[in-house]
Amino acid sequence: MFVVLLVIVLLIGLAVFYTQKIDKSIESQFSPPGKLTTVNGGVIHWQVSGSGPAIILVHGLLGNSRNFYELANILAQHYTVYSVDRPGSGFSSRMTSTPSTFEKQSQMLLEWMDKENISEAALVGHSMGGGISLRMALDAPQKIRAVTLICPLTTMLKGGAGPLSMLYIPNHTARRAVSKTIASPLRVAMGRKQIAQIFSPEPVPKDFAITGGGLLSLHSRHFYEGSRDTVSAQGSLHRQSSMYGNITCPVGVLYGGQDVILNPKDHIQAVVDKLPSARTQIVAEAGHMLPMTQPALCASFIEEVLFDSEDACA
Repeated sequence: MFVVLLVIVLLIGLAVFYTQKIDKSIESQFSPPGKLTTVNGGVIHWQVSGSGPAIILVHGLLGNSRNFYELANILAQHYTVYSVDRPGSGFSSRMTSTPSTFEKQSQMLLEWMDKENISEAALVGHSMGGGISLRMALDAPQKIRAVTLICPLTTMLKGGAGPLSMLYIPNHTARRAVSKTIASPLRVAMGRKQIAQIFSPEPVPKDFAITGGGLLSLHSRHFYEGSRDTVSAQGSLHRQSSMYGNITCPVGVLYGGQDVILNPKDHIQAVVDKLPSARTQIVAEAGHMLPMTQPALCASFIEEVLFDSEDACA
């Protein structure tokens, strides 16, 4: 028995050591490129480029603002583009006591808008960022000009979210233990396969790891915070999905027809059932990561939704 316990302790120690090594390696390759704004419950990291009407880009689960780098460059030709790291993601921080619900994330991002004097903006939300963008439109209709959803999470999941299902760890102690020991080593070992699944059927961009911020998702803190987001998502969506009909601004939903992370039909229908006028488009041979694989197409769709907002104001 003593030998077994000793082996277990040694294995845990090795896992902790390897996780710390991975974290330090990732940290050595990245630094916050933007600004930091303190809000109630944490700090929001953000970048801005371009000039013109404001657009805020809200990334998905385990993502960060770098996921939008090419799309942001395209949009910045005509708009002021704010790329934000959601609370707990990228270089944004979230206190342990701060809820990870969509309501709280919406509140923190809206407070950030106030502090940075962004009186009105269009939102672009990818994946889980789509659900949070919808929450923001519900919470502050006077601030949100339009909402474009790209492969969004809009309603409660009926099953897992592919390789991201491993993030569902409801118990706080277990979540903390997994994030500090085996999560990063396992994700490094399975990384290429998992990333290929997330991008499927499209290829993973060659610059995804650094320029696209992919490596950041392997940090133990991001696994922990991503797990918190995952556990909160179902309840958040249960509370908000019945209220989508109250959204007053134009809404568009763009999906990859071959998305293996979220079911396009379910998440488009949840919006269209409440907002029949919502603009929708499916890209037949595309997957979940449209902002990175089809940035020009995404930019074009975003502008169509923005034109709808201009028509609504005319």
